[in-house]
Amino acid sequence: MLTRRGFVLGMVAGARVAAGGAEMASLPLTFVVEAGKYDRSDVPISMTLPGDLKSGRQLRLLELRDGREIATPLQWEQGRPLRAWWIVRGAMPKGSVRRYRLQVGPPEDAAGLRTVKSERFLEIQKEKAPILRYNTAHIQPPKGIDPSYGRSAHLHPVWTPRGTIVTDETPPDHAHQSGVFLAFTRAVFEGHDVNFWDLKGGKGRVRFKKILATTGGPVYGGFQVEQEHVDLTVPGSKLVLVEGWDVRAWNLGGARAGSYVWDVGSTIRCAGESALKLPQFPYGGMALRGARSWSKETSRVLTSDGKGREEGNHTRPRWCDLSGRVDGKTTGITLLTHPANFRFPEPLRIHPSMPYMVYTPSHLGDWEIRPGKAHVARYRFVVHDGPVVPAEVERLWRDFAEPPVVRR
Repeated sequence: MLTRRGFVLGMVAGARVAAGGAEMASLPLTFVVEAGKYDRSDVPISMTLPGDLKSGRQLRLLELRDGREIATPLQWEQGRPLRAWWIVRGAMPKGSVRRYRLQVGPPEDAAGLRTVKSERFLEIQKEKAPILRYNTAHIQPPKGIDPSYGRSAHLHPVWTPRGTIVTDETPPDHAHQSGVFLAFTRAVFEGHDVNFWDLKGGKGRVRFKKILATTGGPVYGGFQVEQEHVDLTVPGSKLVLVEGWDVRAWNLGGARAGSYVWDVGSTIRCAGESALKLPQFPYGGMALRGARSWSKETSRVLTSDGKGREEGNHTRPRWCDLSGRVDGKTTGITLLTHPANFRFPEPLRIHPSMPYMVYTPSHLGDWEIRPGKAHVARYRFVVHDGPVVPAEVERLWRDFAEPPVVRR
């Protein structure tokens, strides 16, 4: 994982490395990936390696299957320790094993994903087709909407593989809900109320601070950014929380050619010596606002427990899909939570009429973010053309929550 200015980033899970794994490796290195008790398909995998193993050399990954050596694209994540990423391609039935060898040699060249940087945003693309955009610039609302609703530090637009936009920005009914964003609502800081969610109230906001890193390659494209949660109730404002986002879109194909899969890892720390107290409240957290054309009548909600909009509200599903028709075609976006998250599975607020949902740990009671202890949360998004396929989303959740094991 990358560590910068107190953040622990690289929050996207790779494979678990069994005890006695690659830390003491030498080349060539032979190892296996074990599917475990679940069927897999096109799984992103990673393993850690000592930095001096690479030490400027080109390394090549080969899959050893049916007497063949199949060159497999690798992507390196710099850090201590060094991490290698690749994708186990195709179906991998439960209980099966894939064998690999890492050796010195020219890496396999393959098309991949890239992150494009402009003065106003970061955008992850696949073959020049946009996947998602993170807004570094402050976005002013359109004419007729209160300027207080302007914001940065959110994902919009979010596209499907077909090029359909499935998020909205400053919608007229609730202009503070823009794309994918993370904000807390009812909060207490240094003895007074602060609110990072309802922007018009002027008590707080979340804003972009700076870019930490961008990356691209045959396995994933992504970026790491720093955000600020700011108290606006005091003269000159005051920084409350510092947050790191690690966003990664995966270069998956095969059965998932009709969807994009990407992850958001959030690491939040107190900016000073004061805690942020978060009393019980029915919403606030990692939020999603869907396409403007979606309403109660034109969109559908489906949770991992098979529940819809009203019966699923404030239940605790592993994932929830929001889908509907845009320009006459069915499309959607699914939000998945991770078992390592605080109060997993967090209660999910699903709005009774608007295309909006948010994972909300505060619904279960009071809690706080304390100095010296990071609050880490991880989420996966599946953006799809056509109706949601629950079995496919469930498989993606298992890959995210309980990845395969790498064993030497």
